[in-house]
Amino acid sequence: MSWKPTKKKSRLPRWIPEWLKVCINVCFRLFLVGLVAFLAIASYFYYKASQFDLDEVANLDQHSVLLDAHGEELAVLGNASNKIATYEDLPEDLKNALLAREDSRFFEHCGVDFYGLGRATVRNIKDLSFTQGASTLTMQLARNTYEIREKSLQRKLLEIALTLRIEAKYDKDEIMSYYLNRIYFGEGCYSIEEAAQHYFGVPTSELDLGQCAMIVGIIRGPHIFNPHNNLQAAIEQRNQVLARMVDIGKITQDQAEAAMKAPLKISKKNDEISARNYAQGAIISHLSTIIDEQKITEGGLKVATTIDAKLQTSCEKSITSLVAETPDLQAASIIIDNKTGAILSIVGGRDYRTHQFNIALKGKTELGDAFTPFIYLAALERRQLPIKNQPVKTGKQIGKKETISIAKRLGLNGIFLESDIYNGSVLVSPLQAVTAFSVIGNEGSRPQTHFIKDIKTAKDLTIFKNSPESVQVVEAGNSAECLKLLSKQGKVYRYTSSSTSKRSLWVMATNKAQTAVIWVGYDIPRDIPNRKQLLSEMNELITQWLK
Repeated sequence: MSWKPTKKKSRLPRWIPEWLKVCINVCFRLFLVGLVAFLAIASYFYYKASQFDLDEVANLDQHSVLLDAHGEELAVLGNASNKIATYEDLPEDLKNALLAREDSRFFEHCGVDFYGLGRATVRNIKDLSFTQGASTLTMQLARNTYEIREKSLQRKLLEIALTLRIEAKYDKDEIMSYYLNRIYFGEGCYSIEEAAQHYFGVPTSELDLGQCAMIVGIIRGPHIFNPHNNLQAAIEQRNQVLARMVDIGKITQDQAEAAMKAPLKISKKNDEISARNYAQGAIISHLSTIIDEQKITEGGLKVATTIDAKLQTSCEKSITSLVAETPDLQAASIIIDNKTGAILSIVGGRDYRTHQFNIALKGKTELGDAFTPFIYLAALERRQLPIKNQPVKTGKQIGKKETISIAKRLGLNGIFLESDIYNGSVLVSPLQAVTAFSVIGNEGSRPQTHFIKDIKTAKDLTIFKNSPESVQVVEAGNSAECLKLLSKQGKVYRYTSSSTSKRSLWVMATNKAQTAVIWVGYDIPRDIPNRKQLLSEMNELITQWLK
């Protein structure tokens, strides 16, 4: 007798057609596979979410800081007052406006609005992208706290897992309070309290209905919807929030219309300078060119700069004192490290409080006879013998075009008047001048000047690291020969403008490790008084800085 396996009896009723039984079995197996896959994915992302410290949610210090070259705090970006509003401080109108605008089912769901998430998922599948997020307040809080920015399925699943953990640890009132004290409201305001006082001049607890709606309207576009930058757009957002509050039954139509007609009572924009000096101003301005502006405004960044705080303070005092006795006379200085290109100090004018234009970076002033060292170097590069204190005769040995070509190689990318080039008819900034002069003291190598070494998040994640590279632009032997043609005092090699230069005074110096430049002149060029005395003081200062 041969053995045959017994056919397993189906548990499904006999009246069900065989093809339907097959479909049911397949669907059941697919369901089991899907369930196992879901549990595996959920376990994986829950594990990933468990690696995050939930106490960070309640840590509301989100201001970015600038650190000096030695790691000490140089400045705090944004409003450093760190004003926090408690849940009890929040007016009911503000809570309702936030719910209407961002998450109307906030007090009903578990942190994830699965209905909204499903609707967004269908839209994303249709668009073949992740444009719709269906983010609840708690999900936005998770994203802002842990810097989860990438729009992807993985990011959304991690965000959901973190959201569920946050909801398990904190109650709804705390979550709303943390959200409003962490979100960015534009113009350096990192909390609802800062925003209320900045835009309306009142504490959060005193905001009226219209103000609550307007301030909530800022959230989706802090730069384009704040009333100081675009009042009409801010009003439109306020009206949208009020209309939505009516839709969900938080206010009546009459209340909405009254709020729209009420006086705006917006405070004048506070024009207080966020930076305290030229160095900080330059760094803050430069930040947005190397990282996304959103990362700056969200706060929590640690920006390691090249500025030597003590040297910066010393240079500021010296430059202010240098021109203090002559009204309207401007001065600028800059010191760099020859090897790395690090900008150690920069002063862009006589007083940052009254003159924010940074001459050291953006000014275009004539070099005059301070162009002479670069003519020497150009001649040496073309195997010609420089004639000391004779820039015209020296330059004629190699020609105007060759002189300009080599000058540009050194870093002088200004405006050249070719017909008078040997007399220094070239407009450059002090930054360009210090870069070019550093080549003479740096064995022919031109450094890449920079302010910022690296940028880290609050979690010490490096999001930017500077890797400056020097370029060999002239032969080392030629730069060494050029040094011999300069004045020397101790270890400092120096070139000083002639007192016959009436409208622009320069002193450039290097000690081979560092290079410094001081410039003195007027915003609108005119004759400078007491030139000999000024040049003497400039020489003394620059030698003192580099000794």
